[in-house]
Amino acid sequence: MRPTAALIPILVFVVFGTASAFDSFRPSPNQQVQLGKRAAKELRKQEHVLPASDPRVKTLRRIARRILSTFHDKDAVWEYSFDVIDSKEINAFALPGGPTFFYTGLMDRLKTEDELAGVLGHELTHVRKQHWAYAYADSQKRNLGLSIILMAARANETLANLVGITNDVVFELPFSRKHETEADDGGFDALVSLGYNPQGLADTFQMLRDAIKDGTPPEFFSDHPDDKNRIKRIQEKIKATGTTFHSQTPLDYLDK
Repeated sequence: MRPTAALIPILVFVVFGTASAFDSFRPSPNQQVQLGKRAAKELRKQEHVLPASDPRVKTLRRIARRILSTFHDKDAVWEYSFDVIDSKEINAFALPGGPTFFYTGLMDRLKTEDELAGVLGHELTHVRKQHWAYAYADSQKRNLGLSIILMAARANETLANLVGITNDVVFELPFSRKHETEADDGGFDALVSLGYNPQGLADTFQMLRDAIKDGTPPEFFSDHPDDKNRIKRIQEKIKATGTTFHSQTPLDYLDK
């Protein structure tokens, strides 16, 4: 679960674009950036965010820079940032628009750069593919109970009354299985393109599943649905590459 307790509700006073009735429920990229930045600002006020000098922050940002260097999105408006929250929660997430947070509870369980890079690639795919915006649009359509025809007829009237999005929606809206698979593929591709071992992504999901057995269910699964087949799928993708990958690289901050 993404953190919500004690956070001030965030209101984003926008009227979504109306290029079509179907798309008008989905916040634009610029609106996603605005919403994510405001949510991140409130989160930093409420949580203990580690300083830039912390070895875990340095490592996270170094690997993030490598992953970002592989992106070639034309006209992308995303504003990425990378922070570490000092908490035992086993969690990581990216807010709409780019702000990304890792918890020490997760980072201290990761063993290799390959694992960390896999989670980062996964989370940044959620941003790049606008998964939160699509999930928000879908939830609005379900909540309103409108048919496509009714949405087309009354979309502007409905949107005129949508004057805010609370932090509950920003932090708690779960992703679909389809979007989770797409994010797994994004993490996998990032690892391969940078010469990391994609087994790191599978190892991370196995660690998360093991944590459940140990009685410490990861908050990560609260908004990232767990699929028991995802590890098998990643390993099948590794096999399909026909490549023998080098050993994973231990995280440097574990020795400090």
